[in-house]
Amino acid sequence: MSARPYRSKRHRPCDQCRERKLGCQTDGGLPCVRCRSADLPCTFEHPPPKRPRRESSGHMGDHSGSVASSIDPESSFLPPSWEEPSNHPASHLPSRGASVNPAVHQPAFAPLEDVPTNGAVSPAVSGHLVTVGRSPTQFVQSLDQLEGFSAHLFGASAESDPWLLRHCSFDDAGVKCFYKVHFRNAGGVPTADKIPVHFVLAADDLATSAKQETSCRFSGDATREELNRLVPHDYGQRLVSLFIKYVWPALPLISRSQMGLTPSCSIPEPWALERTPVHLLAAVYASALPFAAHDDYLCVLQTYNAPPADRLWRMAYELISEEIHTPHLAVLQTALLYLHRPLDEARASIADTPFVWSFVGTIVGLAESLGLHIECRMWGIPAWEKRLRRRLWWAIYAEDKWRSLLMGRPPYIHRDEWDVSELDGADFLYHTRGASSSSSGVHQPQDPVPFRYLVDLSGIAEQIYESFYTLRKSQYLSERFRVSHDTGRPLLEKLNDWYSSLPESFRLPNWSKSVSGLAPYPTSIHFAYLILVLFVYRALLRPMARSSSPPLIFDLDEIPTNPSALDTAVDDSPVLDFLNMPEIESFPAVELSDHSTGETTLNSAERCASIVISFTRRLTSSDFTGFWYSWSRIGFATVSNFALLLLVQAPNAERAAKGKQLVDSWLRVLRCQSQSFPMMKLGLTRLDAVHWVGLGQTFVLPQHVQEVIQSSGN
Repeated sequence: MSARPYRSKRHRPCDQCRERKLGCQTDGGLPCVRCRSADLPCTFEHPPPKRPRRESSGHMGDHSGSVASSIDPESSFLPPSWEEPSNHPASHLPSRGASVNPAVHQPAFAPLEDVPTNGAVSPAVSGHLVTVGRSPTQFVQSLDQLEGFSAHLFGASAESDPWLLRHCSFDDAGVKCFYKVHFRNAGGVPTADKIPVHFVLAADDLATSAKQETSCRFSGDATREELNRLVPHDYGQRLVSLFIKYVWPALPLISRSQMGLTPSCSIPEPWALERTPVHLLAAVYASALPFAAHDDYLCVLQTYNAPPADRLWRMAYELISEEIHTPHLAVLQTALLYLHRPLDEARASIADTPFVWSFVGTIVGLAESLGLHIECRMWGIPAWEKRLRRRLWWAIYAEDKWRSLLMGRPPYIHRDEWDVSELDGADFLYHTRGASSSSSGVHQPQDPVPFRYLVDLSGIAEQIYESFYTLRKSQYLSERFRVSHDTGRPLLEKLNDWYSSLPESFRLPNWSKSVSGLAPYPTSIHFAYLILVLFVYRALLRPMARSSSPPLIFDLDEIPTNPSALDTAVDDSPVLDFLNMPEIESFPAVELSDHSTGETTLNSAERCASIVISFTRRLTSSDFTGFWYSWSRIGFATVSNFALLLLVQAPNAERAAKGKQLVDSWLRVLRCQSQSFPMMKLGLTRLDAVHWVGLGQTFVLPQHVQEVIQSSGN
């Protein structure tokens, strides 16, 4: 159906807008702006009601005067693009991304000098009545797709008290209008166990100067014209399709419904690309470029043309630094994808800078500003937006928990500060735009989504960190083996339960590869599972050997300049006796009989290391083809550290020989596999550096460990 400009009463509104007495804007084509935003079917089946005949022009003039005297001052900010009278002022907040004829579309809010005074009727609102008081109903309206506005959460202790705002006279879209800043009631709350939730809708132009302060791009760069030049639409459509196939199952960060995708059509239309924000589209393109070899058309292009990955990621970052002042979900989506951008081989060998963890904190703070940490299923927002908000929250939660554990940082997200329920099948539905939720246009994913299993695993990662690796827990458990053992047992049981919950096709060992070029299970998630098992045993190994006494601390600036002062400051023992440090004594710190808990723990830890090494050795190009979370490379370095720990803390020569064998095996695997998979290079670098200096020169080793290392060298 062709676009039907709505400019006169001869063009009637759609059934949805007529029923709600709202302006029907179709300049961008069908469905209309409101139906598109709310994911409603845009139909024209019901005839318009008959209008009463006007008595006389004089009577109408009197009626207009009565309207002018009773009109709400807020209504002077309503746009002139409506054609029919309405009692619903909220629809003056236009949907984000809507295409409106500039000759008809007016700013959603008049400039201050245009506000009518002295009781005169503004032409922009002539015939519009505004009700006063709370509306008994609230219609669905997007929080994210408001053109020219961004929504920020009012928290429980914010300067605007949610328990005061609950008394506002919101209209039937949950909006209370002011000038450039408005209040939006999320809807559906408060209830017995849910607090009131409100957002402030702020005009984007209020943050213009702030955007300029943090901008890191040159004038004219990072525009849609540049993006379309780098990635033409026919190129971009295929990249989005690759993103859905390879990245989306592990990071479902975009709405397939909003991209117009269906199970039978994974290639978006050009209009979907044009309405997607530039920063998000650039990040989606860049995330999909590593998989271009799996597309018959793109693989040829990349053979003769260097892919613009670096420029695309730079565009994404430049726009994040600006749009974070007026954030929408697209900023958050882009930032998450930016965290997982592939590194070139030179940077793959270098650890992340502190920027990465700081950037995670920025993402968490942005998500909380957008209210993603609050359950939204009862809110008055479209179904697709609810699903996307929930998936984004759990993606951020997983990011926080994995990087907190792998980087040894206190997490940003705490249990008492969020209430989003667990993901279920409803969070992965998608349907054709304009189809109702109960129609046949709704599609349930046929295959299990690996991301759900990663989220479950992330919850166990959080428990492992809280049980073993917080500052207080580390201090308490570092010399208490029995308590550590009792703490680790239920965590290992939870990991076993998680593994048992996997579909049969996901489980190991399953080394047969599919003919489609993808591994039959999500390899990166299995590696994450093995890393968590390793972290439990790493904590159990801590109290199994005693630490040597720390060296004495000397501050050269505090040493007395008078030599005679040293005679009175110390006793008769030599001051520098601490330089003759003995080797570490008392290996082990726990009993190691044949059937003791300590012996069993060491056996299990060595077996854990052997399984990880065997798992990595068996990886093939089919596994490397899939999507890997960027923090996985820290996991490979963690395995290197764990193998060294088994060697350095070996309680006897037999264990030392086993530890040396594990270190050597892991080193060979990394040197071989890193040629095909640069993500392993950080783990290889860590191990190579120790061997380059020498194990005996890097660590203070017991005599039996030194002998094993020397004999293996000979």
